Amino acid sequence: MSARSLILASVVTAALGALAAPAAHADPILSSVPGPAIGPGASVLTVSHMHGDTADGLGCTVGFLAQKPDGTRVGVYAGHCGSVGQKVVFDNHVVGTTVASSSPALTAAETFVDTDAPDWAVFTVDPTAATLAPTGRVHPASVGQAKVGDSVCSDGATSGWRCGTVVQVSNGYIATTIGVQTGDSGGPLIRTSDNAALGIASRAATFGNAPTPSGSLFYDLGSALRAAGGLSLVTG
Repeated sequence: MSARSLILASVVTAALGALAAPAAHADPILSSVPGPAIGPGASVLTVSHMHGDTADGLGCTVGFLAQKPDGTRVGVYAGHCGSVGQKVVFDNHVVGTTVASSSPALTAAETFVDTDAPDWAVFTVDPTAATLAPTGRVHPASVGQAKVGDSVCSDGATSGWRCGTVVQVSNGYIATTIGVQTGDSGGPLIRTSDNAALGIASRAATFGNAPTPSGSLFYDLGSALRAAGGLSLVTG
């Protein structure tokens, strides 16, 4: 068995509980009013329950911005962050809705039933509440295909900016040495050599005999954009 096969066979994943941050009794949610721009690396909340003006849900990270054929901009993040119809909160305001999602089935232990299941979702925003525009450190130049050995970086709402190396590419997933924490789900993966957008953060991973998660899995961005209806990446 090759070293590459060993890496794939030894991956152990921790899904929803490892990356998506539960936000019980979050701050009161204000009415939709114009707010700042939302871009890659931004922290968002997908609402599971409302208690008056207070929301419960999952805290995640925006991966990339994309565009529909009609020119409408959307945000791309992890599928386990939100199901179709769930409201999206940014900066304590309801700003949009998840409109497409490939949310993997989870076990009782919150690991993926099918470790190769796609993990992507798309949300729209109300233009009167927020805008989708490049912000922060992530300004991709193109959609790329990851290769073993690529130097890569990611921006997570919890972990911030971290860098590492691609160690495996298989079945739509990119395994890296980048550490991830709760709340980093959906975050962008960028190749440093050409600023290509590669993937969106899915879950923590353990390689070899490490006692705790030692890396991460990102779902291939190109696959997500195609599955979501032929979206194009917003660059710059």
